[in-house]
Amino acid sequence: MNWEKKVSKRFSESSRRQVWFSGLFSMIGMGVGCFAMIVSLSVMNGFETLVHSKLKGFEGDLRVSGQVSENEISELDGIEIVMPFMERRGVVEDGNDQKVVSLKAVDVAKMTDFYNFPLRGKSPEISEVVIGQDLAYRLGKDVGDEIMVYSPIDQSFGFGLTPKTKMTISGIFSTRILDYDDRFVFLSLHDGKKLFKRKSGLDGIDIRVLKNFNVSSLKYNLAQKLSDSVTIQSWEDLNRSLVEAMKMERLGTIVILSLIFLVAAFNLAAALSLISIQKIKEVGILKAMGAPIESIQKIIIRMGFNRAGKGAICGFILGILLTLVQNQFGLIPIPSDIYFIDALPMVLFPKDLYTVIFISFMFILLASFIAGRKLAHTQIKDALQWGK
Repeated sequence: MNWEKKVSKRFSESSRRQVWFSGLFSMIGMGVGCFAMIVSLSVMNGFETLVHSKLKGFEGDLRVSGQVSENEISELDGIEIVMPFMERRGVVEDGNDQKVVSLKAVDVAKMTDFYNFPLRGKSPEISEVVIGQDLAYRLGKDVGDEIMVYSPIDQSFGFGLTPKTKMTISGIFSTRILDYDDRFVFLSLHDGKKLFKRKSGLDGIDIRVLKNFNVSSLKYNLAQKLSDSVTIQSWEDLNRSLVEAMKMERLGTIVILSLIFLVAAFNLAAALSLISIQKIKEVGILKAMGAPIESIQKIIIRMGFNRAGKGAICGFILGILLTLVQNQFGLIPIPSDIYFIDALPMVLFPKDLYTVIFISFMFILLASFIAGRKLAHTQIKDALQWGK
């Protein structure tokens, strides 16, 4: 057996009761820190995954903006389905109620295959629209009712008022993400061309990529094939502010929960310092026998990992177990009318596990190093005369 490991074990076993309690608190602190960070990150990942799937279900994986042919894109490998569209800010009106919305004219034959959201009713045909649930509540409308739709920016300047088109609501969708249910109105490309008189063609094409196909690779292939006047954006580019906000939220969570590790590290450093004071004469004997400074430092570090490391591993395992059990049985419910799901979503990524391991063990190493540094550099004479 390595003599440093053996000495470290003997020092831990022979420490006094007060020191043992202090070490226990540092062990519990590290365990609680690992558990809390794993659970928090897994919950954040769960909600982020849901939001990402909702966004991609609404907008697709890639968007090509500009004058481009649908056939030119469809022939590339990795594309599941494409959706040509025209989009314009417009107004929907019902009596005195008016709402500025985003009018999106799409190929209605592909609508149910491309868009992944609940739809009550059917896809719009000519002179029909599909509106969001929140907009329907705001206007007091349901499937089969009629509303007025018009695009003020496409008004022909001259005599008369803005031409309005009466349309029937053929369906109501519900995404429950951002303000989409209150902002978007879908209609056919035929009606879009009639309303958007100032547009000369399509605004772009949304693309849904085959599952497990590399989106970045397809984006690169599109950039090589299409002209420089065309803009290619992923769903992350389209929702840059939301993605950045989620990254900042994750960073803030990690920093705040790391304070638990910091408190546990103070307890660990205090416990190891007390042990160092109790065993200073034994350390003096070891140094007199030729033990180098690095070996004394390693003994204290081993003691730190032996105490706090066990707590960190226990918290780590408990956090993973809770995540697995929640995903399997959904033990923690949440209000489905608010969060559109019945159970708390929890998803763990390998990078998060590595992050928790790295942070916890770095705090343990730092606390152990600080506690053992002074002891390791204590002179032999001072160590042997400590009790006098």
